[in-house]
Amino acid sequence: MTKLNEEARQQLDAAGISITEWSRRFSDSSTWGGDMCGCPDYRCIGHHHAADEPCGCLNSLIREYVTEQRSSLTGS
Repeated sequence: MTKLNEEARQQLDAAGISITEWSRRFSDSSTWGGDMCGCPDYRCIGHHHAADEPCGCLNSLIREYVTEQRSSLTGS
């Protein structure tokens, strides 16, 4: 099991998304199974970006999630 790093935790917290919600977004589990940067692809660091670079996936996925949640609340 990979734990989310502090940067990913802060970004999710700022968006009002719990780790449990984020984990369930990408699996049936409340346990995080993606990469430590918050991307559901467990290979993201070293595959999508270098270890010393920010994860571009996380911000995009957070925006998508928030948009979907708002749409479900408004019925749009």
